[in-house]
Amino acid sequence: MIIPKVEEIRKRRESMGLTRCGLSRKAGLSTNALFRIENGESGYVHPIRARAIAEALECQLEDVFICK
Repeated sequence: MIIPKVEEIRKRRESMGLTRCGLSRKAGLSTNALFRIENGESGYVHPIRARAIAEALECQLEDVFICK
């Protein structure tokens, strides 16, 4: 299970100067998917999506997700 660290994702996105739309484009995800993740509506994230977000944020998966 991969659980998003919502505040960490938001903090890193904002520090890179990215909007939600900008991060979703960079990660190759829909804006709705990223919106649900950042709002804590997605308790778990698919590993492929999680890796795409981490890569777009230029960090390790474990920096922005809890991997169980």
